[in-house]
Amino acid sequence: MKKSIKFLSLLILSVIILSSFAGLSGCSLNGSDNKDEILIGVLAPFSGSNTYFGNDMYQSYELAIDEINAAGGILGKQLKLYKGDDAGDPSVATTAAAKIISQGVDFVVGGYASGATIPTLQQFYDAKLIMLISCANSTQITSLGLNQTFMVNSPGTHAVVTLTSLCKSLGVSKIALIHQGDSYSKDLSDLCEAELPKSGFEIATVQVMEEGAADVSAIVTTIKNSGADFVYWCAYPPDGSNVIKQLRRGDYTGVIAVGDGSASVELIEGCGSDGEGVYVTSPPFVEFAEGGEKFVDDYKAKFDMDPGTYATLCYDTIYMLKQAIEKAGTLKMEKVRDAIQDIEYKGLSGVKKFTPEREPEISNFIILQIKDGKFTLVNP
Repeated sequence: MKKSIKFLSLLILSVIILSSFAGLSGCSLNGSDNKDEILIGVLAPFSGSNTYFGNDMYQSYELAIDEINAAGGILGKQLKLYKGDDAGDPSVATTAAAKIISQGVDFVVGGYASGATIPTLQQFYDAKLIMLISCANSTQITSLGLNQTFMVNSPGTHAVVTLTSLCKSLGVSKIALIHQGDSYSKDLSDLCEAELPKSGFEIATVQVMEEGAADVSAIVTTIKNSGADFVYWCAYPPDGSNVIKQLRRGDYTGVIAVGDGSASVELIEGCGSDGEGVYVTSPPFVEFAEGGEKFVDDYKAKFDMDPGTYATLCYDTIYMLKQAIEKAGTLKMEKVRDAIQDIEYKGLSGVKKFTPEREPEISNFIILQIKDGKFTLVNP
């Protein structure tokens, strides 16, 4: 009898110690209303070739959080960010996601490159964390069916609708597509290949460019021989700049456009004069957003630089989360998730509502064109 009592006492003591350790680690308080602060994990590239985008995303989140904290926080709690560097690489991203989860965060935001974001989503789902993806927009994200994952940026299907409007306005007929085989660019190319012919356009050729390839003369020759009067680059800025320069210097005279992954001043700088006239199916640039002037002024005052491509979407991501938490009246995952699903939010990036698949119901894409070395708004 005494041995049984002693064993039971040791068992209870062990449970108390383990519970205390879990509390110290922060993991057991995930989504708890008893916490003094709301910790938000940020998955983004803070190293590698996409560092600029990661830093801009983080700074846009930070600006929103500073405003909210100054106004009293959410449910009386202050907000705090935790960086998780995915380096734009799938294997690095899964390690970064594990670190974010280990910090006991309440929510996760971020996601720049779809290829680096997608491998982390099951991790966040299994950890019972809501993930608001501000930038990445491959339709492979929502095809996973994870009901705690929401895409804030419009998906590639919306980009194709915008691209179709542009092509109709320009009177082109034969489209050449270039992608790099990754989750984002191949998804966008595949969508274009499937949908554009339904509007009467011919897909002249689909080309795959190896990442970092210096010489793309074979692609240029194939496109010229295909008779394409419109080229759509579906990937990212560094290689996109190279393709555009070689197309123009190879005497390609048709229209060139790029997808939202290349909607960056980095593209303009990389192309130089060869970029003049290039179109962009773009996310909502803050310069052209209602109320954008104040945001630009506040951003520049805080960070001494101009906001980037996804600043509006990242800023709005935090305010959408705020609205959802306040409606839910709690940090409990299920309640906040349901509030996000039913949200109607109007911000710098437009009106945000979600479909049952947790994609934006309303497209946020706009059309830009490079003129005199800067982006200008086009209304086809």
